[in-house]
Amino acid sequence: MIKSHAPRLEIDLAAIRHNLGLIRSRIPHTTKILVPVKADAYGHGSPAIGAFVLANGADRLGVARPAEAVVLREAGITGPIHVLEAFHPADCDLYFAHDIIPTVAALDAARALSIEGGKRGHKLVAHLKIDTGMSRIGFHWDRQRAEIHQALALPDVHWEGIFTHFSRADEPVEHTERQDRRFQELLAELAAKGLRPTLAHAANSAGTLLHPHAHLDMVRPGLATYGYHPASDLLPDLDLHPALRLVAAVRHLQWIEAGEEVSYGGLWKASRRSLIATIPIGYGDGFSRLQRGALFQIQGQLVPQVGRVCMDLCMADVTDLPSIQLGDAASVIDADLDPRLSVDAVAARAGTISYELICALGRRLPRLYRDGDRSFVEAHH
Repeated sequence: MIKSHAPRLEIDLAAIRHNLGLIRSRIPHTTKILVPVKADAYGHGSPAIGAFVLANGADRLGVARPAEAVVLREAGITGPIHVLEAFHPADCDLYFAHDIIPTVAALDAARALSIEGGKRGHKLVAHLKIDTGMSRIGFHWDRQRAEIHQALALPDVHWEGIFTHFSRADEPVEHTERQDRRFQELLAELAAKGLRPTLAHAANSAGTLLHPHAHLDMVRPGLATYGYHPASDLLPDLDLHPALRLVAAVRHLQWIEAGEEVSYGGLWKASRRSLIATIPIGYGDGFSRLQRGALFQIQGQLVPQVGRVCMDLCMADVTDLPSIQLGDAASVIDADLDPRLSVDAVAARAGTISYELICALGRRLPRLYRDGDRSFVEAHH
């Protein structure tokens, strides 16, 4: 009998709850947790994950762009939502209408926000971004001290927070400590002048786990919340639980003869009479065309992907699985089954990093969320 198993992402909510508990155990009880759910919660689905983490230990959510925050608001999420890219005055209506927390990275933007707050009779909660060495966005920690003071003295903004971002927190180098010292010195100066906002934050996942001195008033663990290690060589025994699995099924089976080619460009040629399984996962789903030596687990065995990955399909050599059937599950990502199917391993074979891989997944894949014995399916995108 042919079994029907549509390709899908399976998200283990219990794993996310475990990871948040682990993070909480490593920071002071007074330190808040902001969970980044940008890029559709790193491919895990931002509305479902946003609601779940707020109910399971997170204090706030972070996104990259205002439109992502609006999606969360429209999904019924009422908790604090930070936009982490630089605020632009053209987006004022979105920020005020949906009560979104902007990141202010320039004095002109700060002034515009203050003017708008005065006009509307409402001080928007905002956080000031400081560049301590990332050279991406923010007031320079040293050269723009006067502008930082001017921004924080503006009257019609509620300056709740101030933050920076570490560029090399996952490396055993002095750079992070140098960034931290710069930020701490600025905070001390602002406190002395009565300008220090309540919430100072700096630590991403690696900063949270490797640099306790940087916990401050809030941490921003993204990758670790989803169960992926930001620095496995430095903290090899950290008990993070990966939350995401990618599962497909055998859609077609056919025998080919020795010398016949598979997929575009004929890059793989059968050295023997071979049984080829076609699996409905491709680069249109975020499974990179650049995969080299990809593996699938079918019937408890690892089998190799062969030929180029197509937009919608890829092929595997299943000659050594004599009992294979149409509809058999094909695990693409599942660290619990085999470390060679972990997000890190799959990303490495595509020549990329875990962040890029999981953010690319799920463009059209349904998500099945599990929490113990309970499960529900989110609709397609």
